[in-house]
Amino acid sequence: MLFVAAAAHAQPATPATSSPAAPSEAPAPDSPAPAEAAPAPEDAPNLVLPDDSAEGQVDPFVKIAELEARLDQMQSLVAGRQPRVVVGGYIDLGFFVPEGNGSGIIRDQGNLLFPQYAGRYGWVFLGDILSTAVNSRGEVADLGDPTGAPPRFDSIHSGGAPGFVANEINMNLTSGLGPTAIATASINFTPRSGSNFSLGDVFDADIAQLEWMPTRSQKTSIFVGKFDSVLGIEYRDRKSNQRYGITPSLVARYTTGTALGVKVRSKFGPDDLLVLAGSVTNGSFTQEQFHFYDEIDTNLGKTASGRVSIHPPIPLDMELGASGSYGAQDRSPNDDGYMWFWGVDYQVHLRRVDLKAQYLRGGAPGDPTNQVYGLQLHGGGYVELDWLILPYFGILGRAEYRDAFVWLGDPNAPGGADRAYLTKSWRGTFGMHVNFSDRVALKAEFLHNGEYGGIPQIKNDVFTSSLVLMF
Repeated sequence: MLFVAAAAHAQPATPATSSPAAPSEAPAPDSPAPAEAAPAPEDAPNLVLPDDSAEGQVDPFVKIAELEARLDQMQSLVAGRQPRVVVGGYIDLGFFVPEGNGSGIIRDQGNLLFPQYAGRYGWVFLGDILSTAVNSRGEVADLGDPTGAPPRFDSIHSGGAPGFVANEINMNLTSGLGPTAIATASINFTPRSGSNFSLGDVFDADIAQLEWMPTRSQKTSIFVGKFDSVLGIEYRDRKSNQRYGITPSLVARYTTGTALGVKVRSKFGPDDLLVLAGSVTNGSFTQEQFHFYDEIDTNLGKTASGRVSIHPPIPLDMELGASGSYGAQDRSPNDDGYMWFWGVDYQVHLRRVDLKAQYLRGGAPGDPTNQVYGLQLHGGGYVELDWLILPYFGILGRAEYRDAFVWLGDPNAPGGADRAYLTKSWRGTFGMHVNFSDRVALKAEFLHNGEYGGIPQIKNDVFTSSLVLMF
């Protein structure tokens, strides 16, 4: 991400900009920050940059290493100020225009398009149910035809109508618990429509963690609680105040969730040449709105995840990474089925351009007895280019695809499985980003969704916009 909000602070913060530096993999200094620096939480870094331009304005192209160093200086400062609680957050307001009925799926009536599934699956849906995303949370304009579906929460449920939406109100809290420990919490509030005299408004706590840095260099961190993913790179800018664009990729649902457990991250070598991270959690790092999320475990098995990344000692700010996870099937009380993911990622930061890429595969057997979905992720990934044309204006482009099969039930049982979702989708995303100040950003995107592999074209393009107000 090329912009970062200023932290909420007792005194107004200096205007700030950002780079694609990952907040969770920033190098830590050996000395504390100046007393006037503004601390920031790990999942929403807020950096104060020096006034070093000719006209007294902030230079938006400060090297990634400088930004990372300032982040850890601020974390050290938070740890040293035990009584202090830093409050920050943002408001994300949007307007979207979906195509068709706002849904990304259609039903294969009578198995006319894919007759091989006749008799094996009761309902077959084609397309990607999360392709019509309208905000950084990944909420879609409409979930579509619920034929035969169990109860579900269609949070926006526009029916294809354009509309305004308060995407999210976020509040994060950060406090030093000692010279080497930081507590962080993040809560999201989402105003939604209720019905039958019930409220639709909901909230979720996505971060509730303790970070302990036991070494003198503070290059090793131990996290306990509910924390960010270690899979891939997209989790680093999952929030709307961190993300350069608006919508998540088609594979973000597998890697950008938060999970409960223990995580360790260590950095080695000059300029953090090698970074290792690993975690043991209740479940996977899938998003909560997807079929596979399980915050509180119902089985004995846990999920082990890890990532290794290398920052080559070359003039470019470049990172190569590989990550994966393996553990008991989410939402199943049995320990005989396992969910797994593995992938590779790449990113490079130039003076005005960020290039990011990620590839992912995965699978899960499902559990028909306990109504748990199965997954075959044959492949998915994206390439994204973020270009800062002017200090206050930039554009982005992202090309991506997802090839997956998701099912519920046993297709070999009498009567077959209950339902299946066949996805062979690609997407081209085009957007713009305008920074009015360090605390006000306006973003717009157009998502052109396409299908391949025998799936007919679905009317599921989306225009969406986001006004982010940071405090």
